[in-house]
Amino acid sequence: MVYVWLGLIVAFIAVEAATVNLVSIWFIGGAVAGLVCAILDVPALLQWSVKRTDGEPCDSFSVQFACGRKTVSELEGVTEFQAVEAGKVVFTGIVDDFELRLGRDGALAEITGRGMAGRLMDMQTLAAEYVTAQLEDILNAYVRPCGITKIEADEMPPVAQFVVQTGATCYQALAGFCRHSADIFPRFLADGTLVLRKNALGKQVWLGDEILQAQYVRNRYGVAARQVLINTRNGSMQAADYAEFQKLGGTRVQYAGMTGNKIRASFRTAKQRLDDAKRDEKLLYVTAPGVFLAEPLDMVSVKLDALGISGTFTVQEAQSGCDETGATCTLILR
Repeated sequence: MVYVWLGLIVAFIAVEAATVNLVSIWFIGGAVAGLVCAILDVPALLQWSVKRTDGEPCDSFSVQFACGRKTVSELEGVTEFQAVEAGKVVFTGIVDDFELRLGRDGALAEITGRGMAGRLMDMQTLAAEYVTAQLEDILNAYVRPCGITKIEADEMPPVAQFVVQTGATCYQALAGFCRHSADIFPRFLADGTLVLRKNALGKQVWLGDEILQAQYVRNRYGVAARQVLINTRNGSMQAADYAEFQKLGGTRVQYAGMTGNKIRASFRTAKQRLDDAKRDEKLLYVTAPGVFLAEPLDMVSVKLDALGISGTFTVQEAQSGCDETGATCTLILR
């Protein structure tokens, strides 16, 4: 097998030298990785995908490789996953499941899982009421018991009359506190660090002619022109209007109810409900060769004259992967 990988490396180098289009270079990298795996008797990756988000939904990954007789016993006890690219940690998470398949392509194994937020999402809680909930109260009750110990957080205002209901997940308790305290989403870095920060924009990235594919999507479905929150106990109302959408003819009005002054973890103000519905209203999808070109919350400048689109956008989701067609990175920008 070592000689097979050596032959592929030579072939891909020859193709790259003849074309000079930086496409075969990713196959060269894969062949080198295969050679190293063959020498060290480590299963070579056939394809993989890593998705990172700005907080919601949860990060995820999948890895596929050739398996052998010992693969089952080796994977049975695996519960955590970490990916490293060029000496840098690019993903840390938990293993949800693995599959072994036998077919015309031989024996294959696939591992799938989620980011560290998965630990918080899998753990449910008992009911709790806080007269005044502090950040440390929430971290000690719902985060650290799940094994999340690396935390970076700004000072956050306390939340009065905060309620966590029985059956809520630890993630819902944390996310609810963060939304009501500082209107932020909890998110995780590639190394598994939980980040709770208001202003967390990342680095600046420029993409131009290297873009392989782009798609602009304008979603109207689900976007509300007005959100109304009604206190069912005293009849008072709270409303938030999306003036720009109303000018475009948007007429959808959505109502929600609340009881009393206690703030449940799942509760959202009228403005937050409006903002949540707007998250996916205008999205730009771009795909470029390479992997890990940008991180969630990085600022990406693009110019797509053919679509009449140019400007700087925020990365909402970044998915890197590699398969038989090569290595690519797809960014969802808003």
